[in-house]
Amino acid sequence: MDHNFKELDVIRAGASNGDRTILRIVPRHAPVIHAISVPRVGFSYTGPTWAYIFENEGLTLIDSGEFGSFHELDEGLSQAGFRASDIQRVIITHGHEDHDGSVAELVDATGAEVWAHEIYYHLQEYDPRTIFRAAASPLQEEFNRLSELRDAFPAPTEQRERYIHARQGLTIHHPIRPNEQVGDMTLIHAPGHSPDELCMKVGDVVFTGDHVLPEISPHPTMKAAFPDEIRAKLPQQYQAEDDWYGLATYLKSLKIVSDMGGDTQVLPAHRYFNRDKFNFINGTRARDIIEHHGERLGQVLDTVGSRAIGLEDLTRQIFSHRTLEGTNFRAAMAETVAHVELLEDSGDLEVSDRPEVRCTGSNNYRQFIHQLIG
Repeated sequence: MDHNFKELDVIRAGASNGDRTILRIVPRHAPVIHAISVPRVGFSYTGPTWAYIFENEGLTLIDSGEFGSFHELDEGLSQAGFRASDIQRVIITHGHEDHDGSVAELVDATGAEVWAHEIYYHLQEYDPRTIFRAAASPLQEEFNRLSELRDAFPAPTEQRERYIHARQGLTIHHPIRPNEQVGDMTLIHAPGHSPDELCMKVGDVVFTGDHVLPEISPHPTMKAAFPDEIRAKLPQQYQAEDDWYGLATYLKSLKIVSDMGGDTQVLPAHRYFNRDKFNFINGTRARDIIEHHGERLGQVLDTVGSRAIGLEDLTRQIFSHRTLEGTNFRAAMAETVAHVELLEDSGDLEVSDRPEVRCTGSNNYRQFIHQLIG
């Protein structure tokens, strides 16, 4: 797919995965945007984090990159013709380390305001992984058991601990509410990959963070159960976990971008340039991801068939094309759980207390997918 911008200039060509690439983008109906590819500290399957800077009632930066990478962002800003101290606000698309990791260092260096969704504000003192250690169902208890058994939980690292400490110390100057309008920018809540995920639409461009990506489908969350100590600190409007977590929530959020159509250009946080080529996408990419998950839901039902099957066997059969060890096994299993949960809610699967999964004979999920894409 070709881009639909008036101009796109490569200020600096980077590595084959996009590391350190800098772009100047002139949309047809939006301000000039500079895109800066911030490398990850170590290897990442998703590649670098793309940060975007543009003028909208003050110089606005979207995301900052991983903890420990601020020097890369700062150097990229300089190459693009900016000073970090010029930044008035940084908007966090969601609370994952490769997006908000270096915000604290940015703020220390510049005094920029920090904007994030209200849910981020209320959950920022917690490691996001803490929430998912509280199982919401027997299926998730099995997920935790198998993760422990296969040594698949991510090992704590000094970098992770330093990141969480920095995140906890952030002052959120502006907790964002859904569909706020700031100048020409609309801030859209799009949960499902993360409960606080934001998209920012300006004219004919939408910044999607991890919500919509080229080449890969962002990882949907499983359902969640807030531990009592977390729930007690949340405002009433954020205590219903199913509104913020789970595959069904993610697919409903995808419809927001899908409905924007092909005239809206998507600027994602990852894979915008990879394997020596650009991956230009527009709003129709969200529909493609919905269709992908619809196909995966059908694959899960076909794999279960007429028998009862356990979570590990189901996961390994669904992902038989991949080597599943350690955290790769856990990620694949989490995605399987997310699909099983939607199919259970739609009445297409039953999950026993053992737990094992069995088909009911219905395909109600198809109606749900049809409602999203027509």
